[in-house]
Amino acid sequence: MKLTSLLAGLFVVVPALLLSGCDGGTKHEKGNILNRQASITLPAGFIKMPEDLLKTMYPQAQRPNEAWYVESEKSKVSFAFSQTAQAMTDAQLPGFAEAMKNQFSAFSPKVSEIKVNGKKAIRIEVLTPDTTNPGGTQIFNVMQFSSMNGKLLIAAFNTTVDLQEKYQQSGKAALDTLTW
Repeated sequence: MKLTSLLAGLFVVVPALLLSGCDGGTKHEKGNILNRQASITLPAGFIKMPEDLLKTMYPQAQRPNEAWYVESEKSKVSFAFSQTAQAMTDAQLPGFAEAMKNQFSAFSPKVSEIKVNGKKAIRIEVLTPDTTNPGGTQIFNVMQFSSMNGKLLIAAFNTTVDLQEKYQQSGKAALDTLTW
């Protein structure tokens, strides 16, 4: 009897807990990024970065097509997305990842090959210095590279290390939802 009651209780509590976790994220409709070419499910609290802030945060040569951030965290947590003009196939991704790993070698990057919604991607995780605040905090970066329409697609999640514990898991989970 006690076992039956316990199991019945689990069937009520577990689905409720799972559903309560669903409303914590902001679901954006397909086509919400990169001129409606791709979509991603962002965690709650992320808004599209205004053009003036995008220009301030990213130098011209490295500016993404768009970025999303948590305004209350003063731009210390963000996602950035770029569809580059650089030709890239799935077969070329490992070579590109090796070049990126070499570029970040001073920071001991962690490189992994993953599938994102059935498509090949390379993910690089690395702690780098904050170039906008020399001597300041470090930045935890997750860069995800894949091929979209035969071109290099870059999706990145960044947070300062003081907020890493709070945002790292949800940032990586959001990158897993990228579709095109």
